[in-house]
Amino acid sequence: MLGGVGDTLLRRWLYDDFGLDVVELSPVGFGADLAAQVWKARTATNAYAVKWSGAGSNTGHQVAAYLGDCGLPGVPEVVRTVEGGLWTFHGKKKRLTVAPWIDGARAAEVGLTVEQWHQYGALLRRVHDAEPPARLREALPRHSPVDARVPGLAAEVRAWTPSDDVEAAVAELWREYADTIDVLLAGDPPAPEGPRVVCHGDPHLGNVLVGADGLQLIDWDDVILAPREQDLMFMLGGMGDVGTTTPAQVESFLTGYGPHAIDHDAVRYYRHVRAREDVVLWSHQALTGPDREDCLSIARGILSEGLAALTIQPS
Repeated sequence: MLGGVGDTLLRRWLYDDFGLDVVELSPVGFGADLAAQVWKARTATNAYAVKWSGAGSNTGHQVAAYLGDCGLPGVPEVVRTVEGGLWTFHGKKKRLTVAPWIDGARAAEVGLTVEQWHQYGALLRRVHDAEPPARLREALPRHSPVDARVPGLAAEVRAWTPSDDVEAAVAELWREYADTIDVLLAGDPPAPEGPRVVCHGDPHLGNVLVGADGLQLIDWDDVILAPREQDLMFMLGGMGDVGTTTPAQVESFLTGYGPHAIDHDAVRYYRHVRAREDVVLWSHQALTGPDREDCLSIARGILSEGLAALTIQPS
């Protein structure tokens, strides 16, 4: 079994749906999305990234396909089905998608040089400046679908009766940071009103590959039509090893991105929303699994580091 799907069944799906005669399948362990499973698939001639996911919306993959078809550097192309589609459905309406495999390391693991931060700024600017067809633009979500789940999950965390050490640690964490969590759950800062563009939605360094052909931005499940600060806030400091950590990195990224007057109120809004989602979702997964101790550590780190509320100013 591979990630809950039998080897033989997945090979058949890939052959019937995409015309790929797979000779080797390997599960890929990256990603925090419990609704998704990812594999590296090899045929006799090529390698592919295969994803079976119930997360996000169909529009995310459509945007990725549009940008890839436009030849936008840094966005991998999408492999079509035998009928010319972008995905097929299997199981409980989970999308099966395929892209060329990119040989490269996760930027969150190896970091980016100052020059690569400049390149990443230019990449994200190309995404934000893209003008998809009107129908696709109109179909894009305007709000994070994850945030709608937060109140219910937060209520579960608060009502949980601890029965082991990890559960007790989650309860203690929520007691220790009760005031901060209450502020996060009570409401948002004023919502930004700036012009909306195509945003990746989750462009931290865990979704950036450093390969021989430059940087590649992957995992487009969370695409959203929003002010640029939805994406930029990840790159303004305070996100640990998945974002910038020095003023020089911020300056290089912003120089690569090009002219834009950052709306710091919008940054605060998106930081607030992201912090709330992260604290609640990681805490809930620490209770329900998998990887419970790691999830507890992540939730504790987010809270202890001040929720990434501050930004680093470029030198």
